[in-house]
Amino acid sequence: MIIADLTIWSAALRGHSRGFEALFATHVQRGEVTAPGLVFAQLIGECEEHTDAARLRTWAQQVPPLDEPRTAWIAAGDLVSHLTEHGAFVSLVDAYVICLALREDAQVWSLNPRFEDVGRVVPLKRYLPPGT
Repeated sequence: MIIADLTIWSAALRGHSRGFEALFATHVQRGEVTAPGLVFAQLIGECEEHTDAARLRTWAQQVPPLDEPRTAWIAAGDLVSHLTEHGAFVSLVDAYVICLALREDAQVWSLNPRFEDVGRVVPLKRYLPPGT
């Protein structure tokens, strides 16, 4: 399973590139990519266009659900603290995505360069599309 962060869903909305769009669509159609509800909620809250919000709602309903235990938020806070101590800085939302990925033994798909730093501190599996 691949857990995509805010940057991926945002790029999909913007039409990042033709190759990206095709890859993204394939993963969504095959049920290989997902995200926690928070990712969709944050992006919907930031949408200026109703059509973008509608697309996000559709994706949120299409992707496989993630098991999001109540303790995941505490783990995310702990992870932010741990990463900060090691010079790797991510938002709480990113840490939440990372915690879920670690728990599910999933890959994280992100365009955020800070995830490289995270991988030096915790055993994060990153999804790197072919040719990157």
